[in-house]
Amino acid sequence: MKNRSITYLLLFGICSMLFVLQSCQETDDLRSEIDSLKNRVQVLEETANQLNTSIESLQYLLNDPVIVGITPIENGYTVELSDGKSITVMSGENVNALVPTLSVDNEGYWIYSTDGGTTYMPLKDANGNKIYAIPTSKPTDPNGPSNPIQSPKLKVDAEGYWLVSYDNGKTYQYLTNNDGSKIEAIESAGKNSIFDKVEYDTTSKKLTIIYGSDKTIELQVIDTFYLKIKGMENTPIFPLNETRLYEVEQQDVTGAVIKAPQGWNVVLKDNELSITSPKANDIENKEETINIIITSSKNYIRIISFKVRLLTTGYDANTCDVWNKFNLGQADNVLLDFSYAGYKHGEVAPPDVWSLGYTVYNVKDYGAIPNDGKSDREALTKILAKIGSKVDNAKAIIYFPKGEYILHTAADDVDGKSQTIQLLMGGVILKGDGRDQTVIKMDAPNQPTNPSVMYSSPVMLEIKHNSGLSPITEVTGNAEKGTFSVEVASTTGIKVGDWVCLQLADNSPELIKAELAPYQPTSNMTNLHEDGVQVFDYHLVAAIDGQTVTFKEPIMHAVDPQWKWTIQKYPHYENVGVEDMTFEGKAKVDFTHHGSWEDDGAYKPINLIRLTNSWMRRVGFRSVSEASSIVNSSNVSVYDVVIDGNRGHAAIRSQASSRVFIGKVTDKSNGFLIDNKNVYEQGAGQYHACGVSKQSIGAVIWNVDWGTDGCFESHATQPRATLIDRCTGGFMRFRQGGDYNQMPNHLADLTLWNFNAKNNVADSPFIWWDNNSLWWKFLPPIVVGYHGGSIHFDESQMKLNEEQGNTVTPYSLYEAQLRKRLGAVPAWLNSLQ
Repeated sequence: MKNRSITYLLLFGICSMLFVLQSCQETDDLRSEIDSLKNRVQVLEETANQLNTSIESLQYLLNDPVIVGITPIENGYTVELSDGKSITVMSGENVNALVPTLSVDNEGYWIYSTDGGTTYMPLKDANGNKIYAIPTSKPTDPNGPSNPIQSPKLKVDAEGYWLVSYDNGKTYQYLTNNDGSKIEAIESAGKNSIFDKVEYDTTSKKLTIIYGSDKTIELQVIDTFYLKIKGMENTPIFPLNETRLYEVEQQDVTGAVIKAPQGWNVVLKDNELSITSPKANDIENKEETINIIITSSKNYIRIISFKVRLLTTGYDANTCDVWNKFNLGQADNVLLDFSYAGYKHGEVAPPDVWSLGYTVYNVKDYGAIPNDGKSDREALTKILAKIGSKVDNAKAIIYFPKGEYILHTAADDVDGKSQTIQLLMGGVILKGDGRDQTVIKMDAPNQPTNPSVMYSSPVMLEIKHNSGLSPITEVTGNAEKGTFSVEVASTTGIKVGDWVCLQLADNSPELIKAELAPYQPTSNMTNLHEDGVQVFDYHLVAAIDGQTVTFKEPIMHAVDPQWKWTIQKYPHYENVGVEDMTFEGKAKVDFTHHGSWEDDGAYKPINLIRLTNSWMRRVGFRSVSEASSIVNSSNVSVYDVVIDGNRGHAAIRSQASSRVFIGKVTDKSNGFLIDNKNVYEQGAGQYHACGVSKQSIGAVIWNVDWGTDGCFESHATQPRATLIDRCTGGFMRFRQGGDYNQMPNHLADLTLWNFNAKNNVADSPFIWWDNNSLWWKFLPPIVVGYHGGSIHFDESQMKLNEEQGNTVTPYSLYEAQLRKRLGAVPAWLNSLQ
């Protein structure tokens, strides 16, 4: 019987009990008893396993190891040792069983207690010898051979008594009391770990472990040796023969050996990891592990492990029809190529700013005192005065170390008027210590220039170029949408590498009518009638051949020279960055759209204006009226953003800009519902979610999770060609914005791809052009893979509605188009997944 498992014996007992009790107990009572016994079996087995893990871990810790990594887990940590070994240290949890309390005495021998640590007895082997715990030379023979780690292992036998093994489970003997009696795992108060308390201080980098009631181990954690793969938080799923790139952050890595399963090709280069999946596989969702063994300058070792899954089909096996038509270049394709959006056309991430060699201006060196509740505005203005104004390439990092800095107070107003802090320069970086570390605060509202104009409060910070467009030459030839070249009257004043604006401004009635087809212009659309059809499409000149100018990016609107198409000079700055900080305002708790100037615009922290190849990343916005507008700019990326606090008017928008990328934004701001002021909702979101306004063209809104009471912004004044890609959030009507005289909300080529609706508008059918409303007009959109909530679209008002109710492949249009153009999705984008 002693050789039988406890599980077998208890199950035998259960069967016997069924036989005896079936005539006198109800079935549910029997089931309760059975479940209780099963639970007890499971608890004892889990307790023994967890206790053994903690015993082994303690023995490693007693050897004064070098710790090179620590990862939080439930109730404890995974600790990486410098020899590549990983151990688990967890605080003990109470269990309903008598569990021996193990510790180590002052001479280094294992001891145990059965009375909760009041008295201890030594662990002894079959010959009565005490068991030494520390894996070094034995105390009786200092010159003897080392004592390897051989941890005691505990388990419970079939009769419920504790056993101990000293040879890694080959043989066991009973754990006994002082009188020689066996120790039974009776119902009592015990713990499933040798550790009483485990804590890691992230500031001091110290791991503190308390065990045996009164013994403490304190170890320093080295955090300067690591390799981090961004975007691997969730197990990636690969189709066959697919290459993916990931950003890698590393420090003090002097060597790396990659151990990949058969068929996988994994290459580590500098700060990028390339993974190519096998060409064949017959097991669906096959899970495998890739290991990267890294070594440091001190010969420390770490093993970086991550899992991957493999499909049995290739990338294009299940792609949707609309993608296939684009991919094959078919005549009936309706998709534009959005893959050129973002910094450097989406091909690379912005640089690590510390590697640029820029001059660092620490605001504390200029008088800023964090966390003192006083304005730090003067420190910033001193720095700006030192750098100078209208500088093309300042090569400056304005650094805000950890802490809270106030850049606007009521006292900063001049004669009751709030003033914008302007940075008229390129090559400048606003840099903090992290989104949760550095806070840039508006402590008072920016006063409106006209209180009756509710959006007239100035912005606190602007990084901008002040000059506007000026004509260079006229366009003389036709160009189809999606092509790259235009014929011009003269190329004088244009050279390769220039940024220019392909502009249309023409109020010819025939052109306006064509622009609105299949709808008709109305008399209230004064923006169109007076200012005409307006296109501002900013481009980088890639080549010049005779009178032909070729751009790096595709043209997003068909060009017909009978209208007033021109090439304009585009003054701008480049290489501007904002990163690792949170902007905080004091938006009203009870936001009301157009309720007052305080609702709509009192707290607007920062705008970027007339910039190219610039970025904003790893930032936060808390209790702001509007987060940020990217204005008259091109190829700017805004990503990894969190919006929280009190909800306000707007999130992040592309305003009269070209190919702005807005991605990985999470809007969890809170407030009252717009249509029911009695309901306060967590995560309601900004009224206008991320989106576009004015003559925006080619914008990509990617992987944004906006509020349940919001919807993407489409704020009229002629935005075109917008991709809303794999976004999640509310789909509420009238959140798009725009005055009636600026309609439509959006012109051609609005594309929604795999949108996941948290909250749907109740209209049935949902219409895109409402003849009974002055404020709701969209040209026929392309909608693919709309899912989540149920909605009934009026498909007569849509260019395409494909696979409604289902997600489609590819999951992201922007990613798929980048993959098609570059051969693989860039590492920076995979790292944001």
